[in-house]
Amino acid sequence: MRAFLLLLHRYCGLISLAFLAVAGLTGSLLVFRAPLDHALNSDLFSVSNPVASTPFDTVAAIDAFQAAHPGLQVTAFRLRSDANRSIAAELSARPGAIAPAFDEVFLNPADGSVIGGRETGPGIGPRNFVAGVADLHFELLAGTPGRLFLGAIAVLWLLSIIAGLVLTTPEKGPFWKKWWRNWQFRRSSAIPRLLLDLHRASGLWLLPFLVLLALTSIAFNFWSEAYEPAVTAVSPLEHDLFDQDAPFPQGTVPRLSFSDVLPQAEAHAEAIGLDWEPARMLYLPQWNLYGVKFSPHGELSYRQLGPVDHYFDGDTGEWRHQVDPYSDSAGLAMIRVVYPLHSGEIFGFASLALVFVLGLVTFGQSVTGLYIWWKKRSSRVARRKAAKPSKSSPPIYAEAGKGA
Repeated sequence: MRAFLLLLHRYCGLISLAFLAVAGLTGSLLVFRAPLDHALNSDLFSVSNPVASTPFDTVAAIDAFQAAHPGLQVTAFRLRSDANRSIAAELSARPGAIAPAFDEVFLNPADGSVIGGRETGPGIGPRNFVAGVADLHFELLAGTPGRLFLGAIAVLWLLSIIAGLVLTTPEKGPFWKKWWRNWQFRRSSAIPRLLLDLHRASGLWLLPFLVLLALTSIAFNFWSEAYEPAVTAVSPLEHDLFDQDAPFPQGTVPRLSFSDVLPQAEAHAEAIGLDWEPARMLYLPQWNLYGVKFSPHGELSYRQLGPVDHYFDGDTGEWRHQVDPYSDSAGLAMIRVVYPLHSGEIFGFASLALVFVLGLVTFGQSVTGLYIWWKKRSSRVARRKAAKPSKSSPPIYAEAGKGA
């Protein structure tokens, strides 16, 4: 069994280590995705005339922009931003209109004037660097095939972790005393021994978190193929709307504006006893629904299970649907918990810092694992050669024949 687990750990690790190294480094970088994006694109995110704005000031600026650009539809934006920050709004073309030159626009919160815009696809320039890192992390820049491939890599990673854990346990002797040695490393050790100790000890100390990271990676990469259907089959959603066909496949134009819907959303929240504040608004053209995401302090975050969403008719403003992982089924909670766990947002700064460290450790284990394999490879090859019979030696039956 140990020989099998050793082979499993070795070859699962060798197949996946390059991709895990990339995922680890990009995952650590994505912990700082917002400040990094702001630093690289300060000309888009900053305004020269700082002004404090309320959510109603924000939607007024959005409506002013849409009035000046009737062929465009704002589809999502945050309701709160710092006084020196622009409003970042996602864009699409209205039905029959020409597609815009960019799908994200940055507006001055004072009057809705355009500061700049960009395409949000991946790239290596400052405008698209963070999106490129995210796409590399989640899909290897290869779309759905890349995502599914990374899902398979995550499965190999999980198997390697489990096999590695068993291999660290002693075969005989005082169990705890010998096992405890594998949880430690000595800086005075020679480089080969030090790297082996670091490889083992980091895996043991961070084992539960690495397993959780591997499991959430599997869930993400096989989301629509396996994870979401499985959890909703076990625990169907109590409020389910978006599993139906969209009533406006080509999109439509709402009669109401964001400014019309926001007061109705706040009134609805008060009526149902939701004391959270609106943090983000969106519009779904294929459904003709306005959405409002509520969070405890009006700042969009994914602590715990993330925001509560309410949707309103784009023509009448009437409430239509809710997505509330705190009161819906366990299936919705299982859907919502994956991103906060994987990104580290679930408990705020502490869990974000942990995910940053896990990314670096994953990269480090890939490097040390490759070194350990290479260091031991020559001895394995030598043993295999020694175990083979020499070609110059006559077969046993020939020797027996001579004796006869």
